[in-house]
Amino acid sequence: MAKEIPSVGDLRRKSEVSDEEIEAATAAYLADESAKPFAFKYGHTIDVAKAIEMHPQARALLADEKTKPGLRRTMVKTAVILGFPVQG
Repeated sequence: MAKEIPSVGDLRRKSEVSDEEIEAATAAYLADESAKPFAFKYGHTIDVAKAIEMHPQARALLADEKTKPGLRRTMVKTAVILGFPVQG
């Protein structure tokens, strides 16, 4: 059986990714949507833009200019938590 790829949320439960790192990845994307993939302390990286692209609700809300900043932050953070990092 193939090994399941852990999400950022799974890695957070294992203490391989901290809440502070998730917040930092979120803030980095909100500051610059073309930012490079975010590197977590334990060697995992996540392409936040790709995580958003893979999350239909986040993609739709972030494309809408009327979406308020607080909801934008929440949707980016959700996409990060549900996204799949790569081992770097």
